[in-house]
Amino acid sequence: MRRYGQSLYQPRSPVARCVNFLCAVLLTLILVAGVILFVLWLSLRPHRPKFYLADFSIPNANRQSAGLANLPMHFTVNEHNPNQKIGMFYDEILASVFYGDQLIATGPVMNPFYQQPKGDTPVQGTLLARGPVPTDPSWGRFAGEMSAGSVEMRLVLTSKVQFQVKVWDTKHHHMKVECDFTMQGDGTLRPQDKNSQCTLYF
Repeated sequence: MRRYGQSLYQPRSPVARCVNFLCAVLLTLILVAGVILFVLWLSLRPHRPKFYLADFSIPNANRQSAGLANLPMHFTVNEHNPNQKIGMFYDEILASVFYGDQLIATGPVMNPFYQQPKGDTPVQGTLLARGPVPTDPSWGRFAGEMSAGSVEMRLVLTSKVQFQVKVWDTKHHHMKVECDFTMQGDGTLRPQDKNSQCTLYF
C-alpha cells in the first residue's frame, strides 16, 4: 500500500534517456534525409521534350491528277528540351505521314544527336510520297478534300531517347510524336497549325 505523500514519478534510468535521445536523433536525421532526397528528386527529375510543327508542304500537290506518288514532302518540327540540367540523346529519327489510316510516306530523316539542356533543335526532313493515287480506295475522298482546300493529315516521328542526368544516363525510352494538321489545297500547311504543339507518347 502506497504511503500518503509518496510520489508516483519514478526517474528514468540513464539507459532509457540515452535510448530516447538516440531515437530522436535518428528520426531527425531520417526526416532531414527525406527532405534532401525530395529536393534532389525534384531538381533531377527528367521532363519530357516538347515538339511543335513549324512547317509542312507538298509542292505542286494541287496540280497532280495522277496522285501524289513521288512528290517530295517537306516538313520542320521544332524540338525543345525543357530541362535545366538534363541533356538528351536521340537515336535515329524515323518520320511517317498518314492520310487517315493510309501510310503515304516514311523514312529516316535525322541521324542520332545530343540535345543540350534548355536547347532547341529543328527536325527537318523530306520524304517521297507513295500516294494517294487514283487506284487507292481513298483517292475520291482525298481529291474532294484537295478541291475544298482542307486535307487532314498526320505526321509521326519515332525514336529512342536517353536522358543524361549529371554523370549517369537513364534507360532508353521509346518515343512517338504525333502532329495532326490540315494541308491546304495548294499543298501548304494551314496557318492555324503553324507552331502547334504535337502529342508525345513515351
